[in-house]
Amino acid sequence: MARTKSILFVSPAYHYSFTLRDQFRKMGWRADVYVPPWYPEKLRYDKNAIGTHRAKLHKNHFVSYLQQSFYNHFFFLYLLAQYRYLVFYGGMDVLNLIEDRIFQRLFRADISLSLEVAKIFQKKIIYFPSGCLDRETRATFSQLDGGNVCKNCGWNDEICNDERLKKRFALHRRYGDLFIGGGNFDSTQLPETHLKFMSVDLNVFKPGINIPHQFRLPRTRNLRIMHSFFDKNRTKNSKNIKGSSYVLEASSRLKQEGLPVEYVYFSDIPLRHMRYYQVQADIVVDQLIYGWWGSTGVESMALGKPVVCYLRKEWKDFFYETFPEYDSLPIVEATCENIYEVLKELVVNKEFREAKGKESRVFAERHFDVVKNAAELEKVFLNL
Repeated sequence: MARTKSILFVSPAYHYSFTLRDQFRKMGWRADVYVPPWYPEKLRYDKNAIGTHRAKLHKNHFVSYLQQSFYNHFFFLYLLAQYRYLVFYGGMDVLNLIEDRIFQRLFRADISLSLEVAKIFQKKIIYFPSGCLDRETRATFSQLDGGNVCKNCGWNDEICNDERLKKRFALHRRYGDLFIGGGNFDSTQLPETHLKFMSVDLNVFKPGINIPHQFRLPRTRNLRIMHSFFDKNRTKNSKNIKGSSYVLEASSRLKQEGLPVEYVYFSDIPLRHMRYYQVQADIVVDQLIYGWWGSTGVESMALGKPVVCYLRKEWKDFFYETFPEYDSLPIVEATCENIYEVLKELVVNKEFREAKGKESRVFAERHFDVVKNAAELEKVFLNL
């Protein structure tokens, strides 16, 4: 039983992995989160996790890494190649050298020694992509909006090129048992199963949560328009995938017209504290270019906030087909071209703004509830 109902979330998917871990434990699973050496500390949702920075590794951690091999289900965000840090102990560079420089050259680029061992021991490999380059080729994705998404993406050609991506996809297809999609589009590279993975604890993310004193913003009569992606630390290679400059420009224009608004964004804030700032916003803008909501949208909807986001029509249609229980979404749709008009309507129309906030919470209760989602995920995992 212990081997059947055991899962390790490898490299956290924001707070989702921690939230699901806690719920799976309540359901009788042995569940943990592994934080790899390179994972940003500020994205770590809580301290109760396995793994430590390489500089702090010592001999006692060798046993810890070996013990991790006893989990039966491994839930990966990003690269499956991370498995070697569990099997081969992250601080032992000689074994990493064998994996990267010798074994793959003797065989093929899409073969991994550590993953071959995992399959021998019948480990179930579950994969959730962290972004577009983890589930689709650049050639395909660059066709969207005439390449507008790729033109605004900060990943360089060395990281995001189809030769490299196709090798990654081949490795994932070889070893993966389940590829989870979020229901917005179907990968041409991975056989995705679309499930409700993005999950929150609706008692933690809810309207009216208590805000500790140190996180309270100054009192104001202005409406706060929040968009947390403009500062230089969140932009790669001078490119911005969220269309942040358009949000700032629209907010500034509204303020110049005398409307009671202020643009707020936050940098260098640990992920576990962000909800205290999000709940103090009146309007939250997620993104205007990519075509779907992200974690900001999930958290803000759960907090009962009106969320502004660009939803690509073909992705929205796919979502309705994937989850036929929906025929509408609470998102206030906008683009780079009409963000000023959309924000102005939300600012001047209080009834509209409040109605969209209530719709957000209702949608979150139906789509992001960790209790419901974990139960559905458990059924799928145990049938692998």
